[in-house]
Order: sequence, then structure tokens, then C-alpha cells
Amino acid sequence: MSHVRSGASTMSTKEDYLIAMDGFVGGGDLPLGRPEKELALNQAVKEHSRHKPQVVVEDFDGDGGFDYALSGFASWAEGFSVIKTVEYPVDDDDETPDLLQDDEWMVYEKPAGKCLRFRENSPTASEDFRVTYTALHTCTDSACTVETYDEEAVQALAAAYFCEMLATYHAQNQDSTIAADSVDHTSKSRDYAARARAYRKIHFDHLGIKEGTTHPASVTWDQDKAGSWGGDKATHPKKYR
Repeated sequence: MSHVRSGASTMSTKEDYLIAMDGFVGGGDLPLGRPEKELALNQAVKEHSRHKPQVVVEDFDGDGGFDYALSGFASWAEGFSVIKTVEYPVDDDDETPDLLQDDEWMVYEKPAGKCLRFRENSPTASEDFRVTYTALHTCTDSACTVETYDEEAVQALAAAYFCEMLATYHAQNQDSTIAADSVDHTSKSRDYAARARAYRKIHFDHLGIKEGTTHPASVTWDQDKAGSWGGDKATHPKKYR
């Protein structure tokens, strides 16, 4: 059995996002409707996940074994999710979490699928372990996991995808035999393409990154600090650092 805690802090729903997209794109008689808007929203949520993924904290009951299938993780997305930390044993009353070192666990692939393998421990049935990992954001009729601070930026990105669809639609529906319609479609296609670029810029400016780049999912480093006594370390002497 597992218990999940997500980093989400919003109760906005898919409908809220679609309404916000209308504010960006404008109402009126559009040639594309709700199915295309939902597709644009899904694309935006997935792209936002690449740059700022959902962080999920999930507790698991031990079973005395070393291996725990990743398919049992509530929000794990194969090919996307990354384990950030493993805590064992879990003790919420302890001010210092017992985070395992990277060489104390591994992701191991078995014929049945990938699993989290403990290399030195085997949590018993009376013990829990806690895994923090990244996951794709979701946006459903009940709730969206995008953080409140990022909502407007993701809505702008969704509007950008929808504007790209509208630009493509008008570009493909030019009739050269009717000059007025042809000019109108060309004008609308250019307008929607320009708006799409502007709305994408809102999203990436909000994240503080240049489009085409991605924040690292995690960063690790060595802390080569001198001993408090001023001398060298017995197991990690300075000459080997």
C-alpha cells in the first residue's frame, strides 16, 4: 500500500483552463472547438512538465523484500519520471530525514518491468520508505496539478498551441479563386501565428528560461568541507579530492 502527497497547490480544473484560454484567444465563431482546445491544453501541460515537473512524495509499506515495482508508483510515467530521493526508514518525528545515499538504491530492470531496488536494506512489513520523484502534470475535470503561481503561464501556452492550430487551419483553407476570402484567410493565419509566438513567450519568460532549453531535473554535488577540528579526514583525505 502507498500513500501519495503531491506538490500541487491548486484546485483549478480543466474547465477553468479552457475558460482562461478563451480569454487569450477571444470568443466569436471559431472554426475549431472544444476537442482542439483540449488537445492544445494537453500539449501545454505536457510541455510545462518538461520544464517544471510535478514533484510527488509517496510512502510505501515494506514487505521484507529488496525490489518494489515502479509500476506501483501512483504517478510514475515511464520514460519521464526520475527518482530524486529515497528515505528509509521514515520517521516524521525525526528532524533529520534518513535519506539513502545514491549507492544504496538503484533502478533495476527485470523481465516484468523496472523496479526500485534496495541494495543494502529490505524494509519489513512494519516499516515504511518514502520516495520523492518527478511526474507529469495532469489537468482533469476535478483538478489540475500545475501550481497556482504557474497557472496563467500554462494557460498562455495552451492558448499558443490553439492559436497555432487556428493559424494552420486558415493557411490550409485559402481559395485562390475567391480573392477576398484568400486575403482574409492569409491575414488570420498570420495573426494567429503571431499571437501564438507572443503567448509562448509569456510562458518561457515566466519560467525565466529561453525556449528550447530545459531546467535540469536534479543537481548533485560533492561537499568537500574541511573537518571542524582543522585536520584532514581519515576516509577522504585532501590529496584524493
